Amino acid sequence: MTIEATPSERGVLVNKLGVCSVWILTVICVALATSCSSGTTPQPTQQASAPAQPALQPAAQPGAQPAAASSQTAQPSPPPAGIASGQYSADPDLRCDLLEVRRVSGGALIIRWRVVNTAGGQASASLTASQLKQIYYNFGWDEVYYIDPAENKKYGFLTDAEGNRILDVFYGTLPAGQQRGNWAKFPAPPPTSNKISVNIPKFPPFEDVPISQ
Repeated sequence: MTIEATPSERGVLVNKLGVCSVWILTVICVALATSCSSGTTPQPTQQASAPAQPALQPAAQPGAQPAAASSQTAQPSPPPAGIASGQYSADPDLRCDLLEVRRVSGGALIIRWRVVNTAGGQASASLTASQLKQIYYNFGWDEVYYIDPAENKKYGFLTDAEGNRILDVFYGTLPAGQQRGNWAKFPAPPPTSNKISVNIPKFPPFEDVPISQ
């Protein structure tokens, strides 16, 4: 059997359905609002980290210093000094400096000079003595003398009672930039003679050299 609602009952039912619909819509809206508010807030994209700094390189060390020049490296030759100077006949790089002509006790005359290899003063400081110019110097003993022009007489060096030469004269190989001192004793000329001509082997004669007392 079918039971039909009365008009008044149908009105009440419609009102209840409307209230339920409103309530359901309200719940849905609240749920949506809650979902939006509680959602995860997006974080800003993290910036790329700064590029790593290149590792510091150790400071470049200065290049190795050149080895110190050998102690045998030729030194600049001394400038001419003394009474007079002359050049070796076989090589102009060998110089003779006449230093002293003097009367001494015992009626003798002493003559002092030096020979200098001047090639050392013109060479590079980076070259060692073995690489620089060496000069060989030699002579005969009869070439060591002086002449007194007042007498026109030649005097050779003195010897002792045993025939030994009273002198110290260099001969041999002279390295670049090196020098050797020399001396020899001779019989003195008469007191009236005050100038002589000195002959050093292989060098031009030193003329009119005054004699000191």
